[in-house]
Amino acid sequence: MNDGVMVRLSDGEDLINKMRPYFDYLSQRTMEWDGLWTAPYLDAWGLGVAITYAVPAVSKITGRTIGVAGVDATLEEIEHFLIRYQWGAVYTFIINKQGETILHPKLKNSLSLLEDPIFITISQLEQDKGHPRGFSEIEKDLRNLKKGHKTIFKNGENITYYYGGAGGEYGFAFVLTKSDQIYRRAQEPQDYRHNTTSFWNLLIEYNSTLARDKLPGVYEHLEVRYNDSKYPLLTVSEKHSSIFFAPKCHCDPNKYFFDEELDDKTVHAHKYINLDEPDAGCDGGGQYEKGLRADVKITYPIEEYWASRQFEWIDQIKWTYVGMRSGVFRTYPGHRSTRLYDATTRAWFKRAKRDPTKTVISNAYMDSAGVGKIITISQAVFEGLPVISQEECVRKSEYGPWPGGCECKGDNECISRRCYMSGAAKFANDLHPRCATERVEAVTSLDMLYNDFYHQTVQIMESTDDGKKDYKKRGCGRAYKCPDNNWGCQTRCYLFDNEGYILTDDDFVSANDLDEKKYKEVSLGKKEGEIMKELVYKYGLFVRKEYVDFQGTCTITPYTPKVTLSGIPMIPEEQDDYYKFKGPIPAFSNSYGCIQDVVHYEADNSKLKETGMLTGNISGPCMSGFYYVTALPKTNLFVLVIENWKRNSSDKIFNFNCKITQSLVTSGAFRIINGTCSAREDESNSRPQLCPLLKNESLVNVTCDYNASNKLAPRWWELSWCLFYLLLMSAPGLGFRSSTRGLVSNTT
Repeated sequence: MNDGVMVRLSDGEDLINKMRPYFDYLSQRTMEWDGLWTAPYLDAWGLGVAITYAVPAVSKITGRTIGVAGVDATLEEIEHFLIRYQWGAVYTFIINKQGETILHPKLKNSLSLLEDPIFITISQLEQDKGHPRGFSEIEKDLRNLKKGHKTIFKNGENITYYYGGAGGEYGFAFVLTKSDQIYRRAQEPQDYRHNTTSFWNLLIEYNSTLARDKLPGVYEHLEVRYNDSKYPLLTVSEKHSSIFFAPKCHCDPNKYFFDEELDDKTVHAHKYINLDEPDAGCDGGGQYEKGLRADVKITYPIEEYWASRQFEWIDQIKWTYVGMRSGVFRTYPGHRSTRLYDATTRAWFKRAKRDPTKTVISNAYMDSAGVGKIITISQAVFEGLPVISQEECVRKSEYGPWPGGCECKGDNECISRRCYMSGAAKFANDLHPRCATERVEAVTSLDMLYNDFYHQTVQIMESTDDGKKDYKKRGCGRAYKCPDNNWGCQTRCYLFDNEGYILTDDDFVSANDLDEKKYKEVSLGKKEGEIMKELVYKYGLFVRKEYVDFQGTCTITPYTPKVTLSGIPMIPEEQDDYYKFKGPIPAFSNSYGCIQDVVHYEADNSKLKETGMLTGNISGPCMSGFYYVTALPKTNLFVLVIENWKRNSSDKIFNFNCKITQSLVTSGAFRIINGTCSAREDESNSRPQLCPLLKNESLVNVTCDYNASNKLAPRWWELSWCLFYLLLMSAPGLGFRSSTRGLVSNTT
């Protein structure tokens, strides 16, 4: 169509040239936009997810669009800009005018996506089945780019959303809990007699010409070692710890990402953390957020303890560190951290923060520096106690639980669930223990080689001789005669965490370090399906959780373990080399983006009986035996002991019943391959139907309309066929399992 003339296209060849008059006609009649933002997409050069701001170039002579000028920005850069304004538990998110989420802490890092992102409405991330309902009003304002704030009750506490619009296309919000409404920052200690020099994490840069000139003698004092047998290919200082700042600590994180002028950055950081430069903050023209140096000084005394401690397992400790909620990170021995590292986003920090009164132990995983399988032991550090009178405590709550600083007799009397004697000088004459504050200020952790941890744990769990003739012979891992006097029984012992993942298993020790699937996040259901099934469905000790991950990762070919780490960027120097490892040619990947159904479990300790123990007698398709389950006090762990454990054989070549039992209670991510029969379109979150704006509507009389399918209720026979299909595909031996969200494959 051109100026009212209709042209019939006889075939589909060369459509671009044949349709050019049509495109030219529309471009002349539509409005001249100042510019627009694109939807996020995966950058072709391997820089992650990006968005583009594009402006049309329109000819003043013909009125036609002759080109487009654009500028790209990665979501990574936007994210690091926003987190500068976050503290404590504060988080932020960005959506577009259609309510689709661009940035959110529950979504994957933009650099880890394998394909263009599948948009998720913000209500799916901030609400659970439409609750809290008050968020719907916040979402409406955000989609209309309105500015405001609103407090709603969510997850057992009041949460406030501060929101507004940006760029005419996006809405953003900062989310604050009650404890973060009052911004508190630690103050620098006034007594510096016990504080000596701290060192920046780029240790090798102290050997640069600039650093040797500006900081003479520092490199020799550090006694830097390279490629030590305990720390292969790494540069470390076993004499001192090192300091690192997360990206959110920098006033302009984007200037900090690249390997440029590292010697100058090291000199400047060294002077800042050691009082040689003022703590001006970002508003005062400084390079770092104001107040970070206080955390550097507060954490220094722990270095002396780390360097002088002596205990039986000291040789097995690889790293010891403390991460502050401000983003300050101190680690021993001193070594370089990757520049995108942020302790507050790491799993060990989140686990300890979630259970602040417990010592939290991770399951086995591969050390990022390639030293082998390790586990992490973490403990939360609470904010300092405020000075508060007992009268004020009673006014806040007559019978408790009480806030931080109030006198207490036990953990149950405190909101933080932690009652202790403070060693602070202001409480030197205090004879009463007090409640810890509710806010976690830091998390301290240590990394230990997994095999050493396993052998030490098994040794502790070994049974002792209490007078019974063969009692010691029935200890963990021992084989003996079954009650029917036939051989084949043994005692199996496991440590597993509050998410149902196993920590100790013989198979983990023998597994190749590069074969992470054999030991990382192995569910108890995969090893002892019958027992996990009873813990879930009979006792309710574990609660099943399920959600859809629209940014999942699947593999093209079946999983195979790595053979070598050669060629993979492992040490921080390699991971920080953006020019080499982030383009222009993306690395080959066997993975692709997919939608997955994610299943996991969470423990409910209240389901333990008054004795603190669950017991049961099992005889199932996989095994038989008598088991005991109990929680380890003050930790996130449980102990499982199975006596008279015996593998049950099957008369078939493959024990299908055993496999099915294990799959019913196994955590994991399963690819959704055919959608779901129960899916419903949420009309409130659907993309609005917009017609293009016209320069002069009198010239073109076009009705704004859309083609849409009829919304008919499903007939009974359609539902019957859907149910029959589910039943057929979930039959044993076909490799599929049933899900409330649809059919999912057992292959991740």
